[in-house]
Amino acid sequence: MGKHTFADAQIIKFSNSIEHNYAKDIKHFRSLENNNEKAVSCWAPFQAMHIDKKANCGPCPFSLTDTPDMFEWRPDNSLLDIWNNPIMERMRDIHLEGDINRVWCKYCNNSRDEGKPPSSLDFDHIGGKLSLNHSYPQELELELSNKCNYMCNACSPWCSSKHMEKLPDYVPNDIRFSSVFDDPEMIKIFVEDLRSIIHHMHRLNFTGGEPFAQRPVYEILKMINEENPKDLHIHFTTNGSVMNGMVKKLAARPNTHFTISLDSIDPIKYPLIRVNGELDNVLSNIDIYQSLCTGVIGCSFVIQRDNVYDLPKIVSWCNEKEIIFSYHIMSRMGRRDSWESLGLAEHRVEGQNSKYLNKLRKYLLSAKLESTGSILSGKNIEMYHQYIERIK
Repeated sequence: MGKHTFADAQIIKFSNSIEHNYAKDIKHFRSLENNNEKAVSCWAPFQAMHIDKKANCGPCPFSLTDTPDMFEWRPDNSLLDIWNNPIMERMRDIHLEGDINRVWCKYCNNSRDEGKPPSSLDFDHIGGKLSLNHSYPQELELELSNKCNYMCNACSPWCSSKHMEKLPDYVPNDIRFSSVFDDPEMIKIFVEDLRSIIHHMHRLNFTGGEPFAQRPVYEILKMINEENPKDLHIHFTTNGSVMNGMVKKLAARPNTHFTISLDSIDPIKYPLIRVNGELDNVLSNIDIYQSLCTGVIGCSFVIQRDNVYDLPKIVSWCNEKEIIFSYHIMSRMGRRDSWESLGLAEHRVEGQNSKYLNKLRKYLLSAKLESTGSILSGKNIEMYHQYIERIK
């Protein structure tokens, strides 16, 4: 089947799968000031692209399901080719109408159906100035490798090479993989492709694995140093374990931001949750970040059964330290692996029964949160209550 015929078939699939009034249904969750912007169901297709370890692309990490060939980055299918392909354009049309596609946007649509804040809300604030007419992606989230020095208990081979090394023989082969970008020739080509658009972008967002354990990340940073793009923002989500000369140099760079994955500040729990990690080292590195960075750093908290009752403590700690708090629920984010095959079902909070969730919700609502009275503290507390909304 030719590419254009395939694209037409996908567009028909999109048209037949539209769910109406998505933008209207989530409007009360949105903080956008402009009512016209609230009419767009999700800004991801207009602002952003996500690329994963297998070189699959999409507007966001939640939409990477059944990715067609034209959404796979290759030397003959550049980032701009993907940005401008017919399916992406059709997706923008659907989102502009206030609808979303039930097939590709299933993750957020399920949240909407349950009356919970969907992850599409994140893209109201991503990629700089919101516009319907960007000729280039404004935000590129790079999930280039699973290389990591941690083996966290709520993680999987997808995000940790340490987990990959420990896979038993009976695990299906489709869970075993090597990143496209761990190939030196492929990352070389990708870096040149990225170089061609870097001066038109607002932000690069590096996730993991652990970015500072990955050669592809350093290759891209080398290119950025050569190009020195004006006003480019760079963001890293890191476990905070690495503090070398490059990291310190980045920390002192304007428009560079760090979010530390910190699932516990309890010295007993931390090494049990973030296996191979040392809490004292990470906390010391956070102090270094704060001493060098011109902006505020963040804390990302992956919620699981082992730490969910510590939420009030971590939010209060972030308030005291003037650190931006965010959370993540355990999600396959578009991947087809089952919770059972990944061995993660027992750790998920959101999959527990209603008795467990009702008890948790009452505890979180009654917990006292420390606040400095700052705007940042207020936003952290809002984020805390957003999670409570997710589990009602």
